[in-house]
Amino acid sequence: MKHLSIAEIAVIKARIARGDKYHDIASDYRINQGRLSDLKYGRIFAEVRPAVLEPA
Repeated sequence: MKHLSIAEIAVIKARIARGDKYHDIASDYRINQGRLSDLKYGRIFAEVRPAVLEPA
């Protein structure tokens, strides 16, 4: 996931926490859904906190 910035990873984590569908997030950032699971469970980028987003 070298093409994603720390800010983008924080937004992705926030979207996961908000309940956005993995398919939609993966499509928006051109990453696979397995990487989203890795982010959700802290297997990668555990030190990055989720961004604060407006409700969907």
